[in-house]
Amino acid sequence: MSKHIFFVFSFFIMIIITGCSPVQENVIGHTESIEGVREIVIDFASTDVTFQPSDEGELEAYLTVYDDGPGVIADRSSRQLSISLGSDMTRLLNLEKKPALEVRIPRQFRGKVILDGASGNVSGHNLDHHQLDIRSSSGNVNLHFSELNNKVEIKTTSGNASVVFDEEQPNVNLAIDTNSGRQSINLSLDKQSQSKKGLHGSAGDAGNKMIIQTKSGNIQINE
Repeated sequence: MSKHIFFVFSFFIMIIITGCSPVQENVIGHTESIEGVREIVIDFASTDVTFQPSDEGELEAYLTVYDDGPGVIADRSSRQLSISLGSDMTRLLNLEKKPALEVRIPRQFRGKVILDGASGNVSGHNLDHHQLDIRSSSGNVNLHFSELNNKVEIKTTSGNASVVFDEEQPNVNLAIDTNSGRQSINLSLDKQSQSKKGLHGSAGDAGNKMIIQTKSGNIQINE
């Protein structure tokens, strides 16, 4: 019993020390070649992640932290490049300043990009050519497309999903499914069918499949 009390006491002392420690922002950069890579996997866990295409030839990852903990971890296996974050207890305890990840993916990359996480939020900006597969539990997903040219899949449990198109008439074959979440679609669709739990329709030449699935999260298009 005494050991248990000591552990709990030490845990709360650590929280107090972490919360009172001086906060200094530190950006840890990392670059990786995409030569021979067919699939990029970004494991963001509970960290908010922002991603966008880049005109550079290498993948760039920038982790903003407020401690001296680990940075970005890259791993190659066959034709897959995996990006993940080192775990650090102080980051979990620092509720005021959470780390944030930014990933810049070369526009020339023509493979699949997978983002897989738990409670971290996902934001994609100026997206165009990349095939995307986004999986999240409670984090929200917000994507902005300057032009849609590939397949996109978004799956969340309780997180909300929002997609905005710059194009007035994107070439999309849209399939939306949600158990209890709300749907708000501001997009002119052809051959549209809608129910309480889903919507299917197409716009333009319907050349790019977009699938959005949530359980309790809300879904918004162009809102």
